[in-house]
Amino acid sequence: MPSLRLLLLGLLLVPLPWGTAHAGPIDDRAIPSWVDHWLQGQAMTGDWFGVRSTLTEWGVTPSITYVTDLQAIALGGLRKNSAYAGQLSVDLQFDLEKLVGAPGLTFDVSGNWTSGSDLSNSVGNVFDVAQAFDGTELRLSTLFLRQMLFDRRLDIKAGRFATGNDFLAGPTFVALVNEALNPLMGVVQVNVPGVTTVPNATWGGRVIARATEGLSVAAGAFYSDPTLDLLTANGTEFGINTKNGYFVIARATYHHNQEEGATGLPGYYRVGGYYDSNRYTSFTDPDSQRRGNYGFFLTAEQMVFREGGVPSKQGLSVYGSFVYAPRQRINTIPYFAAFALGYLGLLPRRDNDLAAFAMYYGAFSPYLPGQTYELALEWTYALALTPWLTVQPDIQYIIRPGGQSSVRNALVVGAQLTIQF
Repeated sequence: MPSLRLLLLGLLLVPLPWGTAHAGPIDDRAIPSWVDHWLQGQAMTGDWFGVRSTLTEWGVTPSITYVTDLQAIALGGLRKNSAYAGQLSVDLQFDLEKLVGAPGLTFDVSGNWTSGSDLSNSVGNVFDVAQAFDGTELRLSTLFLRQMLFDRRLDIKAGRFATGNDFLAGPTFVALVNEALNPLMGVVQVNVPGVTTVPNATWGGRVIARATEGLSVAAGAFYSDPTLDLLTANGTEFGINTKNGYFVIARATYHHNQEEGATGLPGYYRVGGYYDSNRYTSFTDPDSQRRGNYGFFLTAEQMVFREGGVPSKQGLSVYGSFVYAPRQRINTIPYFAAFALGYLGLLPRRDNDLAAFAMYYGAFSPYLPGQTYELALEWTYALALTPWLTVQPDIQYIIRPGGQSSVRNALVVGAQLTIQF
């Protein structure tokens, strides 16, 4: 479909096609060098002289990832500035079936080190331009057990993990740089401060049940501490204050063409709601507090064009989401909508690169004087140089930062670097 390619090239930010995603025909007489093995491996540090694969055979799967955002304000905002934000994450997953003979049971523990500064302080916006920024802390990130039952139709998780990972996640086809959808729909956290996102965690549990091949339902309950500063928390805040409340969330998902043997274009459609039991101060009366806050959300993701037949993942996918928080006297952003599209393998011979465009819209409460809406546009291109190294040039244009007309529209340029060690 040449016309579709030309249309998308006009919308998506596409850099020059450096290198190729796949080598040409291999000469059987050629012997791959150690450099070829290194560049084609799944991790930059390789197999650790056999230690990694041995650990996996025993039931221990290690993962080390570094993500950094390097950005600058080219125009507008509160002031011109540049910033770096980084996250180094180490995760260990223990297969307890292999280790102690407990079928379907796994244990996960992870740590995270964050560094850098927040460029959005110089932009003046709400949807943080750098998803990698989470303060400057060394954290215990996750600590949970996960049990799969009945041929993986029932999935139970309990312990310390991020609230919205299984309920409020953004597009699966791209890791966007702006935090509005990565790692989850951030507007819920804006309205409900007790909601945690990676690398922060809280005590809780959730259950996912797959009723049929196409339908799953999920519900979760979590401890909610709205006073916890997520930028300085180190993950060892194990205590539970009875003065704080709880956060419950549920969703139903229809999985389209995702069953084994499906030949149609895959996608999912989701509807859900949440409730937080904490007290919230009214915007119209600072001396008045209201107990309880709630909201509803819709999300959908659908592949609309595929290059080649099944099981090719190349092609165009579309994502959309909407969040509504009815209590406008206590919710900063009662209405949120997002749209994203991504094309995997848009350029010839760059099958693993992904070009994407996203738009985020948040309408502020009418009880917040001087704030109307914030609109952010993002163009990004994830350049897969190797299976373990991705360089992602990124451009964001922020309209009415913080919903205020007094703050100039901002142009933010930069790149995200992701390395799998």
